[in-house]
This record gives sequence, structure tokens and C-alpha cells, in this order.
Amino acid sequence: MLIRYFILLSLCLSAASAKVSFKNDIRPILSNNCFRCHGPDEKERKANLRLDTFEGATKDNEGIRAIVAGNVDDSELIYRISTEDPEESMPPKKAGEKLTPKQIELFKQWIREGGKYEKHWSYQKPIRPPVPKSQKPNDSIKNEIDAFLQEKLTKEGLRPSKEASKETLVRRVSLDLTGLPPSLSEVESFIKDQSPKAYENLIDQLLAKPSFGEHWARMWLDLARYADSSGYADDPPRTIWAYRDYVIRSFNENKPFNKFTVEQIAGDLLPEPTTEQLTATAFHRNTQTNNEGGTNDEEYRNVAIVDRVNTTMATWMGTTMACAQCHTHKYDPITQEEYFQLFAILNQTQDADRRDESPIIKVMSPDQNNQIKDLEEKIKKLETTLTSPNEENLTALNEWESKLNNENNRWKLLGNTTATADSGATFELMKDGSFLVSGKEAPTDTYYVQGISPVDKITAIKIEPLTHESLSHWKGPGRKGNFVLNEIELLAGTESLAKKGQFVRIDLPGNGKMIHLAEVEVLTQSGNVATKGKATQSSDYSDAIASRAIDGNKDGDYNKGSVSHTATGKSDPYWEVDLGNEHDISKIIIWNRTDGNVSSRLNGFHLSVLDKKRKAVWTQNYKEAPKEKKEIPLNGALKAIFSLATSSFNQKDFGVNLSIDGNAGGHSGWAVGPNAGKDHHAVFELDRPLSGKDLKFTLKQTYAEHAIGRFRISVTNKNLPARALPMSITGILNKPKNERSEQDTKILLNHFAELNPKAIQLSAELAEGRKKIKEIKPSTTVPVMRELDQKKLRKTHIQLRGNYLAKDKEVTARLPSTFHQITKEKKVDRLVLAKWLVDNENPLTARVMANRFWEKIFGIGIVVTSEEFGSQGELPFHPELLDWLAVEFIESGWNMKSLIKFIVMSGAYRQKSNVNPESFEKDPGNQLLARGPRFRLSAEMIRDQALAVAGLLSPKMYGQPVRPPQPKLGINAAFGGAIDWKTSEGEDRYRRGIYTSWRRSNPYPSMATFDAPNREVCVVRRDRTNTPLQALVTLNDPVYVEAAQFLARKMYQVSSKEKDSGSGIRHGFRICLSRPAKPEEMEGLKKLFKKAYNVYEKDPKLAEMMVTQPMSQNIKGLDNSKLAALTVVGNVLLNLDEFLMKR
Repeated sequence: MLIRYFILLSLCLSAASAKVSFKNDIRPILSNNCFRCHGPDEKERKANLRLDTFEGATKDNEGIRAIVAGNVDDSELIYRISTEDPEESMPPKKAGEKLTPKQIELFKQWIREGGKYEKHWSYQKPIRPPVPKSQKPNDSIKNEIDAFLQEKLTKEGLRPSKEASKETLVRRVSLDLTGLPPSLSEVESFIKDQSPKAYENLIDQLLAKPSFGEHWARMWLDLARYADSSGYADDPPRTIWAYRDYVIRSFNENKPFNKFTVEQIAGDLLPEPTTEQLTATAFHRNTQTNNEGGTNDEEYRNVAIVDRVNTTMATWMGTTMACAQCHTHKYDPITQEEYFQLFAILNQTQDADRRDESPIIKVMSPDQNNQIKDLEEKIKKLETTLTSPNEENLTALNEWESKLNNENNRWKLLGNTTATADSGATFELMKDGSFLVSGKEAPTDTYYVQGISPVDKITAIKIEPLTHESLSHWKGPGRKGNFVLNEIELLAGTESLAKKGQFVRIDLPGNGKMIHLAEVEVLTQSGNVATKGKATQSSDYSDAIASRAIDGNKDGDYNKGSVSHTATGKSDPYWEVDLGNEHDISKIIIWNRTDGNVSSRLNGFHLSVLDKKRKAVWTQNYKEAPKEKKEIPLNGALKAIFSLATSSFNQKDFGVNLSIDGNAGGHSGWAVGPNAGKDHHAVFELDRPLSGKDLKFTLKQTYAEHAIGRFRISVTNKNLPARALPMSITGILNKPKNERSEQDTKILLNHFAELNPKAIQLSAELAEGRKKIKEIKPSTTVPVMRELDQKKLRKTHIQLRGNYLAKDKEVTARLPSTFHQITKEKKVDRLVLAKWLVDNENPLTARVMANRFWEKIFGIGIVVTSEEFGSQGELPFHPELLDWLAVEFIESGWNMKSLIKFIVMSGAYRQKSNVNPESFEKDPGNQLLARGPRFRLSAEMIRDQALAVAGLLSPKMYGQPVRPPQPKLGINAAFGGAIDWKTSEGEDRYRRGIYTSWRRSNPYPSMATFDAPNREVCVVRRDRTNTPLQALVTLNDPVYVEAAQFLARKMYQVSSKEKDSGSGIRHGFRICLSRPAKPEEMEGLKKLFKKAYNVYEKDPKLAEMMVTQPMSQNIKGLDNSKLAALTVVGNVLLNLDEFLMKR
């Protein structure tokens, strides 16, 4: 009895001697009970009293102080929380529960100890704490994580569990690192490997797999609110999958997290940003856009900026800032003004809730980049050969130079030339064949030049912008100095009545376009040949596939099911029919959609006929689309197709090739900026010789006030190549040969490389290689961030109650003051923000990411509220461990794979996940980790795992989103199209869940059932629910039924080989769970198989249905009854708790 008394006394003294922690004990009570009325928000503050700061709490208020350090009796706070007087008691009855006696005693002890305030734990820079020392040798301590955890377990009277079996570990770590189960060969290899580093080697192999990036990118895409649609009511498709691929590659390449951050927040602000860095900025282009009729673009642009502020702080800082949009934060020291100062940083980008998603960039696929790389290497080798200053090359160079004076004989002027302009300008034909422009002017202008060709077949043309005394103070060649030639077109008259072609193609250039066609007829002497062709289009809107336009039905009513339709909101859509072989095409008839008064959507379409090599033989542009149909005979003019343009000089970003790129936009054209006031020339090679005497040139000039003032046009029929002579080359040629340097000779040889007649084959290969690079068209587009021009920067005001129209005072871009500060910058922009987020002094980012990785692996974070590290969040259950991991992350160079590996190498991770009553009672959520992780897999993992064990999962990576099977419901979005889709064909229907098309208004149903979000906003942490609907999905969804059918075939093969059904079932069990089945498990599965077999043997039709529906085709020669019974077994295996869980 006496011993018991001393033990209790010792415990009481120990408790009394423990100092009260403000951040752990006092601040949570104040935050939950007092800060709402006595916190940071000055507009809601009562009695002019602040309790969130030491200064506010100790301030003299007419002789009364809430807290008097060291003096409990004089501290008004103690009286208010202790009194029973309802008029005096705090918190007020209507505001919440009265504090408990234990809480009141904590306050008293804290005040006695000095009542010191501390900065919130998460706002203090993490410092690496010392690693606890174990009192005795302990095999379960594998690294520092275990040392911290076991110290905590010992205090709680718990012990770590034993290490899990090898079968359990290989499955667990495979699922965690790749999102996929291990193959049987991987399981067996790991079990056989008895080396000390077997487990670490396994981890390294898994980290190196491409599937690692596919799995871990899912977490980041939730944060980025990535979706393949724009959101809101109509929710049109959005092309942004290049960003998803960027994230996958970044994880696989183990891109340092600080670099990963800067690229996404401000990749466009880096010096000479790469396409990859620009693509990364789509992180903040994942915001929703609303293009419904009657909506205000500026309103929804503001909504997008608000979302970017909230997402940035949630993703990197684990801080909820949303309430500070309307008022100063009630719990954390973030003012409304600071919210809009951060808003101001993100408020200066060019995007503005437009339907076309601009600004966008074009992106090459990895295959295209590899193709370009191979071509560049080949070109480099050719250039080395052709530019070597050997005797053969130098001799050829000299011969070429001596003939340059005769080069002008190649070019012939047009006959009977006339010129007109949209502006009504006057054209004077000069003696040298040039036109001098004067008279009327317009901001933009188009010139039309007509004449008779002096040659039979044109191979190239030359345009010479020339100076003249009458042209401004620069003397030209533009009417006001410089010029911009945005696009050049050439048509040649011909008497041909038919064009030989295999492909008929319709293009609709521009962003946010769509093509809808009731029918396209391609007429030859034998009639309409289109119906026997194969139609394709750039994308599908619902089930309105391309072949609808060649089904022979001309009815233009979309609702009657015979109109093709590309997806809405896309860039540069096309429709095309392949006729199988070349035909003499005399006429094409285009039938437009007729319902809904939407025929004008086709305005500006381009119609082309291509030969079997896909070279254009005829093309025409149409400003206006037909309301019903348009008959287009293929006689008349032929359009020149230009293959290459060279010039005497190219202004930066205004190269001559932009004048033949098909884009007549103001910033896409040829200019000579720094060299205005001089004569220039450009040579345009044709893809094939152009016949026809009557020539018509169109010179489009859409850059304001930059029309050409004097020019001359000539043509040639000589063999190619025909190249312009750059000014840099002319300057060298004007030097006497004996005064030229080695560098001069090198420059001449580089220019001459494609013109060397002594090496015709090599020169041709070089020219072809360069041409092929230019012909490679980007595979997709992606919306990106771009800063506004300095002259167009927006002003930012505090918005009253979050209303963008109710403006308060103007604010400038600044970072929140409560966090760390970085070196003063002259201008705070997104690049400064990005660097601030991953600055080594930042108290939150490293902690937030370490906690996020921990949560993904163990199912619960060290900070349970991973979305909230501020005052309203939970305290970390092990702050020292969190800080140690955060510092380790920073000092490793923000190495993501290194941190993930460190966590899964720990003994805590390797424990058995079995639950015993003692540990469950003390730690039901497994925060202390006395056992291994055990929780349900994510939506994507459940589907991917089923396809993987069935042998169906496609390894194909990247590219356009895919559409796996889903039920057709016949439902439309409120103001948009149908939510049904056409299932992808081939391996695309079996690709990983990360590639599934993600439509916000209708996420893929089976994954939504397993808590996949719609991604309308940033998702920090997914919920994990357990509902009957989930069982219905895995039992009945076509994806899982088909997986069971293919798993059954695997079991069938083994059972047939072994002549024992049990062997097949045992094989299937091990494929699914990576371990052998126990005798009692096999007994139950065998009984199920036998029972099912008896049913199907009596009903062959039912058996056939089971093995062929809904997706799978039957294989002849198999016992359908046995296969159907094994399908039932497979379905059960795919629904086992152990299969759907990580254990």
C-alpha cells in the first residue's frame, strides 16, 4: 500500500513539474474557444481584446489586463473562465462549452510559469532534432524513423509488431511505389534473394519503374485539380493532358521538388523557358472556365485567381486561406489585405476565362522529340561533312561564288502585272518591275497582285521589299519603315477538270472550334466514292463519330444521329476521309448541320485534296460555311504549297517561315526590324512545280501600321534549291578573298552546305532532313501561364466580402508577413513567389510534403489534418519526427524518391498489419504505428490492379485521355453535351486509371464510387468510405467482370496442364494476393468452383453467357462450364478484402 502511495505521489509531482507548453497546451484552447472574438480579425474583435498575441493579451485596458505574467489573481482571463456569473463568464454560453477544470488549471499553471507566448509550431523553421538513443539493441530499428517512433511507443506502453512476411512486403511495397501488384516472377525473385540488401534492391527496382511516376502523379493531379474538361454547367472538353504527362515524367525523373515547384508556378518567367517548363505552368490553368452565354469573363477570371491563391497555399503551405478573401482570418495571422497582396501576384497573367483557353502552346510528343533528335544528329553529321574546309568543298564554294552574278538570270518578272489593295492604296509600276505603294492607308492591309507567268512550271518565287525615297524617314521598305508580311498565297489558273487524290480533308483553324458534318460526297465518274472510304476526325463529341459523315444520310439534324461532330473547345480540329486509293475527283459536296442555327460554326473551313503521299494537290479556303450544302467543282485555280522560305534577314521572332505557316495573325509573319531602310528579299520554294499561266498573289499584312511600301515579285522554273542570300553572307562576299578570316570561310561553307553541286546527294539529304524537322507537327496543345505586358498590368484592390465589383483600397504584390521573409525584391512576381515557397527558410513546405508522403504510405499523416497546418489543424502526433523528415528532405536537395525510399525502408513500414486488442484500444487510428499500414486502395489502384492480375493492363504511357467502358445513360449535362462516351478501342480501353478522361461534371462512375474527386477544386486528401455501392461495382462493372473472365483463362490453362482444377485456383489466388492460399481458403474456393460448375454444366447457354459477356469473345475448344465456374472464382478473388486492401 505504501509503495502504491509513493508511486502515485511521484506521478503527481512529475505531472506538476512538467512545464505547460503554449503551442501544445494553451494555443489549441484559445484557438477553439477565444480567437473567433479575440483573434486576428479586427472587424469581428470584441472589447478591443486580442488573445492571439502577447502584446494584445497583456495590454492595459482601463486598469485591467487579460494576462498578468506570473500573477494568476490579477489576470482577468482566469476570472472570466472560472466564474459562474453568466454575465461575466467566458466563453459566453451561446459561443460554446465552458472550459473544463483541467483546462482552467492549465491556464493557471501557464500564467504562474510566466505566460509566455510562442509562435505557432508550424510557422517556425524546422530544426533537425537529435535522434533518440535506444537503451538496448533492437532489430526493429532500421533507421531514424524507428528510433523516434519506438521512443513514443515505449511511453505509451506499446511495442512494435514483428516484421511481415516477404510475400506481404513485396505486395505492399509494390502497391505503394507503383500502384500495381508484383508479378509472380517478381515475388519469387524476392523470396529467393536471401542477401542483406534484398529488400533495398527491390525498392530501387520499383522506384526505377515507369509505373512509379504514373502512381505518384495521381496524388499531385488531385492537388492541381487536373481534369480534361473546363467545368461549370456546360463543362466542355479541355486539351491539357500534356500537363498530366509532365507530372508523370517529373516523378519518374526524380525532379527535385524545388525545381518542380518553380516550373509550375513560374516556368514562363525563367530565362529562355523550355517547352517543358511552359507546359508545367498549366498547374494553374487547371482552373475552371465558364463560357456559358451571358456570363461575365472578368467575374470568372477573378474566381480563377481566388482559386489559384487558395490552391497555392493549400498545396505548398498546408494553409487554408479562403476565409481571408472576405475578412481577416479569424484564427491565423493572415489579414484580408495580405490575401489580396498574394492575389495581386497571380493577377497579372494573360488568360481571361476565354473559350479558346488562350494563351496556349503547341507541344511535341516524346516520340516526336526523339524523331527530331535523330534527325538533328543526322543533320549534324552531314553538316560536318559538307562544311569541312577541304579542297573539294572549297573548290565548289569558289565555283558557286563566281556564278553568283548570273543568279539573277534565274528569276523572271511577271507579265501584264496589276496590283490592288483592300485599303484602296495606289500602286505605281516602276521601270524595274517593282510596285511603289502610296495613297490610302489602313491599319492592316492585303495586297492582290495578278500577272502572267513567264515560265511553264514554277518551282520557286522571290519577293523583294525595296526602299524608296518617298517612303517615310527610313525610306522603307515598309510604308512607315519596317513591314510585317504575315502570309503569302499563290494561285495558278488551270483548265484541269479533275484532281487525282486519295484523301479529302476539312480543317478549321483556330482555338475553340468544332466541325459538324451531315455528309461529305466525293464525286468521280463512278459516283460518290466517299461511302466506301474510312473517315477519321481529330476528336469525337459523344458518339458523333467521323463515319457519320459518309453514311449516305444527308439529314443535317444532329438529333437524328447522322451528323459527325468533333469535341467542343478544341484547337485546329479536322475531319478526313481516306478513299483507299487515288481517284480522279471532279466535285466535292459538303452538307452542313442544319438544326440549332449553328451552321456558321464551320465558317473559315479549309478543304484539301491530298495524293497518296499526303501531298496537297488542291486546296481552297471558305470564309462562309453553307447553311445546308455547298457543291465544289475541282476545276479552276491550283494553290501553291510552299515547302521552305529563306530571306536576307529575319527580325527576332519574325522569321520568314512564319509567312507560310498558315497563320495570318499579327505576330506570325516576316519582318526585318533592325535592318529597315535597306533592300531585302525572300525566296519561297514550292513543294512541287506549279502549272498555270494566270497567277494571283495575296500578301496579307495584319500587323497594324506595317504594310510594305515597295516590292517586286519574280518566279523561276529552275531546279531547286533556290535560296535567299542572307545579309551576313553578302557582307563576307563583298570582302576580298585574301581578307577573309577562317570564321568567314566557315560561315560561307555552312550557308553553301545545301547548295553544293559537288555533293548533290549529301546536300539533298541535308535539305530533306531540315525539311522533315519543319514538317513535324506538334501532337497537342496546352494552356499555359504568360505574364501581361508591363503596359497592361492590372490594378488589384481588396474586394469587399469577396465581391470583385465592390473594391476597397488598392494593394501591391507582397508575400504574407507572418511567414518567413526573403531578400527584398524590386518586384514580387510569380517567380519570387515560387522561390519563396521552396526557400530553405520556409517553415511549412518541407513539413507539408513530408507529411503528405507519410500520409500516402501509412494512410494517416503525422499531422492528421494534412489540409490544415494552422491553428485549426491537429497538432503533429510526433513533431520531432516531422521536423527531422522535413530537414532531411531539404538537405537531400528536395529529393522526392530519396524521402519515399527512406520511409518504406523503416522498420515501422515493414511490420505486420495484424491488429491486437491492446494496440487497437490505445491507438485505433494507428498513428503511433505499433503495426503496419492497412487500408483500402485508391479508386485508380483498385481498377489497375484488377486489370494487371488479369493480364489486360496496357503498359502504354502518355498521350490523349482514354475512355474505358462505362454504362450509357442517355443523360446530358445541364447546358452541355451528353455525358455518355464512345469506349476507346484496342489497348486504350485497358490503360491505367490516370489516363482516364476526367470530366468534372461526370467523373468516371466506378472510380467516383471509390471516392475519386471531381477535381473542381484542389483536393489535399481523399476521403475513404466503405459503401455497398463499391461492392456492386467490383462484382458487376464490365471492367471487373472482364478481368474475372481473363483471370479465369489463366487459371484454366494451369488447371488443364496439371489436370487439376485446384491447381488453377491456387495459381489465380497467388497472382491476386502474392502468397499461397491456406488449406481452409482453398477448401472454400474449391466448393464454390464445384457448385458453380454443376450449375453451368446443366445450362450451357448460361455458361457461354458467363464467359463471353459483356466484353470477352469465346475461344473455341474450351470447356465453357469449367471456364464459367473459374470466372465466378476469379470474381470472388477480385473482391477479397485482402485484394482491395493494402496489408
